[in-house]
Amino acid sequence: MYRSDKVVNRSLPPLNSLRAFEAAARHLSLSKAASELNVSRGAISQQIKLLERHLNEPLFLRQGSQLNLTDPAIHFLTLLTAMFDNLQMGTQGLFGQNVQQTLTVRISQSFCCAWLLTRLADFQRQNPNLNIKFYSTVNLYPSNEQTCDIEIINGYGNWHNKDALQLTKSEEWVVVASPCFIKRYDFSQAIETISSYPKIATMGYSEGWRDWFNVHSSGMPYTLPVLEFDSTQLSMEAACQGLGMLLAKRILVEDSIKAGDLVIAHKNSFSSHSHHYLIVNKNRENLYQVNQFKQWLLESLS
Repeated sequence: MYRSDKVVNRSLPPLNSLRAFEAAARHLSLSKAASELNVSRGAISQQIKLLERHLNEPLFLRQGSQLNLTDPAIHFLTLLTAMFDNLQMGTQGLFGQNVQQTLTVRISQSFCCAWLLTRLADFQRQNPNLNIKFYSTVNLYPSNEQTCDIEIINGYGNWHNKDALQLTKSEEWVVVASPCFIKRYDFSQAIETISSYPKIATMGYSEGWRDWFNVHSSGMPYTLPVLEFDSTQLSMEAACQGLGMLLAKRILVEDSIKAGDLVIAHKNSFSSHSHHYLIVNKNRENLYQVNQFKQWLLESLS
């Protein structure tokens, strides 16, 4: 057993003050630091004042509501961030599997409901000490906030200042409908007849019904969708209720097809230009829980 009789007299600032400063300096915001550390904005301000008194040095240049770092504070932030990162990585490397961790994920609502939730139990079995907080979105672009560990969104991967990892190698659009809808509408008919069947669409995509009909004949006329939703999940539910045929990404409807809730209504499909991407918060890419989830996600989609 390791033992040291050496007496160490470290004159260090209070840990809470260091954590408050590091978070506030990283965000350049007291409110965001308070949200990250789950304390009040006033508590962050108080801890920073305590640290400034301890160091006998101002750390922030305050211009109205705008915060900027002094030159010494910039170097101090680099030192503290590296110190906390090393402490966190060392702790997780030694005790990661035994320590309760929390992972925060901002995720496409449709991908979460239609694909992830049916497979999440496997991840939980492998990582019983990980808690996950999900924040759903229907947006096709990443958040500018740095509050989540991971983002999983559908899009085109051309986001400025974001290292996006493409999760899906190829995605395609397919036409699906409920079994009862298939009984009422004959999909063996000519495509001109099918073009008049009730359609369901999901808003926000650059690809849609026009692209599917263009596979057969460029500029072919067709009736407009009778229902449009801002969420694929709602579009799928409407299709399952027999309210129309739906153009959807195969990855999002494959579980519903296996369950018998939806059926591929027509053999024709076309490739999607958008894919699902993983974006890891650069400040948290070395976290144990982030790497565990990332590895599991890649293996599950391979």
